[in-house]
Parts: sequence; structure tokens; C-alpha cells
Amino acid sequence: MSKQLLEGIRVLDFTDFLAGPYCGIYLADLGAEVIKIENLKGGGCFTRGASPREEKTGFSMYFGNLNRNKKSVCLDLKTEEGKELFTELVKSADVLLENMRPGVMAKLGFSYDNCRELNPRLVFASISEFGQTGPYSKRPGYDLIAQAMGGSMSITGWPGSEPTRAGMAIGDIMAGMNACIGILGSLFKRNETGLGQQIDVALVDSIVSGLEAKAMQYIYEGKVPEKTGNKYIASAPYDSFTAKDAHFVIASGTDAHFKVLSESIGKPELADNPLYNNTPNRRTNADSLKAIINEWASDKTVAQCVEIIDGVGIPVAPIYDVKDLYEDKNISEVREMFVKVPHPELGEVTVLGNPIKMSEYSCQYKKFAAELGEDDNEVFEQLGFSKEKVDDYIAKGIII
Repeated sequence: MSKQLLEGIRVLDFTDFLAGPYCGIYLADLGAEVIKIENLKGGGCFTRGASPREEKTGFSMYFGNLNRNKKSVCLDLKTEEGKELFTELVKSADVLLENMRPGVMAKLGFSYDNCRELNPRLVFASISEFGQTGPYSKRPGYDLIAQAMGGSMSITGWPGSEPTRAGMAIGDIMAGMNACIGILGSLFKRNETGLGQQIDVALVDSIVSGLEAKAMQYIYEGKVPEKTGNKYIASAPYDSFTAKDAHFVIASGTDAHFKVLSESIGKPELADNPLYNNTPNRRTNADSLKAIINEWASDKTVAQCVEIIDGVGIPVAPIYDVKDLYEDKNISEVREMFVKVPHPELGEVTVLGNPIKMSEYSCQYKKFAAELGEDDNEVFEQLGFSKEKVDDYIAKGIII
């Protein structure tokens, strides 16, 4: 098996739900030894009980997909022995990733300052709703809160409709990716300085950072962005359209694109029409232009529309649901976005693939998500604890 980018890096993944574990799978797929730390008294991560579940084993595939390639250590951090074990893990680690509410790690005795004393090389990454600073920092939250206060719900949906949550947990996912970027950058700099640092990523901040042109619209034009459905404020036609059997999208970004598009749908005169002859005019008259394209598509299938427009090099696509994604061999197989991982009972199971493709150090999918505490013995014996000592901790209920 080929080497991986993060081979030799140990990560303590002390996270639950989505943002933290999502960061953790990137690190694990890139080859880091990611040890999932779970609370023994609480029965492990909450998402071990989340739907959907694999039919034969009943295992949560919400948890399984987000925790592949990771080991599992389960211990009671409210006991002195549990704290001693966690202390040894911190000393051995390169990264500690946590998504507790700010202040919880300090109460457990493992704030950044505490951990830095134990291990100055440690990169300590914290993901939370509002960040580690400011008057909101202690407030709880989930992805929905981030989308609401980060501004994305106010611009999502159709004009006149109520604010709408994105169909995927973009606050969690963006925060997880931002934390991963911070971790990788910190590990790179540590090679020079020998020192780690604390990383503070907030879900709300992550949403705000992705507002791009919408935020600039308010700052520089004084306009509060509104919901525009599938339209894009910077170009047109850049929207969804209706064929006789379903919907599709066209992303025509330039005047040159629009000229070619107009010819492809049999209406070359549109490119010279003063309503549509440049980007600002097309944006202003996007609704009437959409009606023209919908009329052209009304007697055609989505497949026919896509074939015609794609044939002249204009970005166009059907609107997929997950079934369509799964059955598209280019996405599922060629791009490996649905991959198999080994499973001890089922042989193998399908999880989502990593979108990072690399020529020399590819992502690998070595193991399914571990059972609770599956790797306690291995991890602590590697840290120098004797088998007798580990067995004693198990007997006392400190680990499994």
C-alpha cells in the first residue's frame, strides 16, 4: 500500500455530530492515525444512534460514513484514571480536534493552555458555533443556527418565500473544512518552529466567509441581498429551466457564451436584442429571458436540452437527486465518490469518497468506523501501558 501525506501524524478526534468528524475524515483519508475519543459514561458519540442505519447490523451509517479510517478509544474522563490516560494521549498526539462548547475542555482539565504545557508541539483545533471569543461564545448551536445567523438563509429560497435552509449542512461542512485547512497549515509551520498553536473555527464565521458577492452587494452598493431562487446576481442566463419532463440548469457566464447559446436554441437574434446584448441587460431582464428558454425547452426532454447545449460547449446539466448521482458512473466510479470500505461482518460497505484526488499520495479507505472502544487495548499498550494495567482499567470501568 502506498504511503500517504499524513502518515505518522496522530490526531485525537474528540468530536461528535458533523463538523468535527467531517474534519477528522479528511485527516484520516490522507493517512493520519485518527483516534476517535468517546465518552464511556455517555455511551459514546450521540451519532452512533442516528439514522440511517445499515439493515443487517443496525449500525448507524451517519456515524459510519463520518468515522471511517478512525480508531475508537472510549474512556471515562470524569475519573482521575481516565484523565491520566487522556493526558498520555495528548502527550503523544500531533493534533487534538474538539467541538465542545467553549469552556468544556477547560472544565475537564484540558484547555489549550493545559495541553500546550503537556505537549508544546500540539495543534489544538476547536470548532464551535460562535467561536472561542465574544459575547456569543458560550451559546449552543447547530448547523441551522449557523445558516440563520450567518446570513445564508436570508438569500436562499424563492422571492417572497420564507428564509430557507440549504439542503445540506453547509455550516458544519464548511467549518470542518476550514478547521482542516488550519490544521494542515499549522502542521506545515510546526516543521519550522517546532511549536503548535490553537485554531478557533466557528460555524457562523464559516457561513459568513462564503457569502462572497452577496456580502459585497450590501457593503459597496448598500443593497440588502434578497432571495433570487436559482438565479445568480452576477450573470444571466444562470438559472434553472423547465423541460417537458423535469428541470435542468444553464450557466452562461459571458457575452460570448450567450451568443453561442442563442444560436444553439435557434434564436441567434437574442444576442443582438438590446434587452439581452450584454451581461447587465441580461441580468435586468433575466425573467423574460428565462421565459424564452423555457418555451424552447417545453417540447424537449432534459436529456435533449442538455445534449444540444452541451454540444456547443455551454455549461449545462440535469438536476440530479441522490439516486441519479449514485447511478452516474462518472461520479460514482470514475471519480470514486462512492467507495467501498472493509467491514468485519458484511465484507464491505459503501461510503462517500473523498473529493481530493492526488497523483502521488492518494486517499485510501482502509477500515469501517470502529465499534465503541474497539481500539482501547491497542492504543494504550502502544503508549507503554502493560496488558495487566490495561486489564485493570477495564475492570474498573475506566475504559472498555
